Amino acid sequence: MDNINNLLTDVNRICEKYDEIARISGENFNIFQTLGLQSDELSHSKIIAELINPNGSHDRGHEFLDLFLKVIEEDAQKFKNASVKTEQSTENGRVDILIDAGNQATIVIENKIYAGDQEKQLARYKKSYRNAVIIYLTLSGREPSEWSTDGKEDLNVKSLSYENDIVKWLELCKEKSVNNPYLRETISQYINLLKILTGQTRSKNMSNEIVNTMTQNVKASLAIEENINEMKSQIMFNSFIPAMKKLASKYNLILELDDDSDCLYRYWAFTLTTELLEDNDIAIAFQFLQPNLKFLVCGFHISADNKEIAKNIYMTENPLRKYIMEKVQKRGGPWWLCYNELDWGNNDLENLVSEESSVIVIEKCEREIVDLLDVIKDFNGK
Repeated sequence: MDNINNLLTDVNRICEKYDEIARISGENFNIFQTLGLQSDELSHSKIIAELINPNGSHDRGHEFLDLFLKVIEEDAQKFKNASVKTEQSTENGRVDILIDAGNQATIVIENKIYAGDQEKQLARYKKSYRNAVIIYLTLSGREPSEWSTDGKEDLNVKSLSYENDIVKWLELCKEKSVNNPYLRETISQYINLLKILTGQTRSKNMSNEIVNTMTQNVKASLAIEENINEMKSQIMFNSFIPAMKKLASKYNLILELDDDSDCLYRYWAFTLTTELLEDNDIAIAFQFLQPNLKFLVCGFHISADNKEIAKNIYMTENPLRKYIMEKVQKRGGPWWLCYNELDWGNNDLENLVSEESSVIVIEKCEREIVDLLDVIKDFNGK
C-alpha cells in the first residue's frame, strides 16, 4: 500500500509540474479550441485537406500528401498529379475530402468526429468513385456500420483514427516544418487539439516521465491498473448518476439506466423520459460513443430494442419527430433524431469526486436538457 501511495504521489507531482510548464509556456492556449472548432467536422476536413493539398498555402508541395499516403499505405507515385477538394458534391452524396488523380487513383475520405453514419453513405460513394479507396476517419478508428456500408464487404474501406493515424501523420509534417515556425506551431496546436479530443497526454516528456516512474514501481502500477475500471464505475454510480437523478426530478423526468453494472462499454447510456416522449418513441439520452466513458453526446434518441425497429421509427412520419429534426440540424440516424457532443474528458471524472467541482459537470448536462426541453415546449406552443 505504501508503494501505491508513493507511486500516486510521484505521478501527481509529474502532472503538476507539466501543468505549470504548460501555464508558463502558453501551451494551454489553443486557437482552434478558442474558436470552438473541436468537433466541427467541416473545419477538421478543411485543415486536413489544406495540408494534404500539393497546392496548399503551406508551400511544401507534395511532401505532406506523400507522408499521408505513407501512413495509409498507398502508393505516392499514383498521386503525383492529384487535386484535393472538400465538400465535393456528387449525385450520390457530398464527399468530405476527395484526393483525385483522375483515372489513375482516387481517395474518398469520410470524416466523422461525433456524427452518426448515414444510410448507405459509403456504399453510395462507391457508386460515384468505383475504383476509389474509401477512408473512414473517426476519433478512435472504429469500423463503419452496416447502415453506412449497406452490408457490402467489397467497398475497399480503410478505417483511420485521429487518435493514432492523423496524429502520427501530423507529427511527421511537423518534423518537416522545423524551419517554418508559423507552420510548425500551427501544426503543433492542431496536434494538441486532437490529443485533447482523444484524451491523450499532450506532452511526450510528461508521458515518458510517468512511464519511467511506473517502470520503477511495476507491482504498484499493475495494482492500480487492475482497479482503474472499478474506480471509474464508482465515480459514475456514486456521484454522477445520483446527481443526474436529482436533475431529472427537477424537470419532472424519469431517469432509466442502460445497465446498472457496467458503464464502461461502448454506447453505454441513460435516458430521461416523459409520457409525451414515450408516446412518440423517443427519449432524451446521454450516451458515451466510445468505451471507457469517452465522447459523451446528448440528444433525442429513438426508443427501440434493435436497429431495424429504430430504422422503421426513424423513417415513419411523426409530427413531433419531424419538428425536432427540422429544428435541430445535427442528426445521427437511425438511432438519433439529433444530438450534441459535450466537452467531456478526464477532468470531468476528477471534478465529479469533489462536491464543489461536480457542479461544473452537472450544470453542463443541465444546459443540454433545458435546450432539448425547450424544443418540446416550442412544438407544443406552435
